Amino acid sequence: MATTTTGFLDLLDPTADVETTNYPLAKRVDSLDGKVFGLLDNGKSNFNNLLSDFEEIIKEKFPSSTVIRRRKPTVAAAVPPDTMKELLEKCDVIVTGLGD
Repeated sequence: MATTTTGFLDLLDPTADVETTNYPLAKRVDSLDGKVFGLLDNGKSNFNNLLSDFEEIIKEKFPSSTVIRRRKPTVAAAVPPDTMKELLEKCDVIVTGLGD
């Protein structure tokens, strides 16, 4: 935290330097037909409704596809390792969300 003195007043700057990491984009699938979709509910209010609508669209547009739905225990919790492992091993595409 930087401090600036202006005679009789110390001003504190609460901003911090932020390190960012660039990650490559995930490999794109050639087609969505016949793929396994993982839908991960982040626990936010009404997100399950959005995923239900999304699942309906997937089943309508890609009838040979499969959907696996999982939910985080709470909004603040990380995805349990066994759930993450399952989704990464079984799914071709994973859809989730965050934010308000």
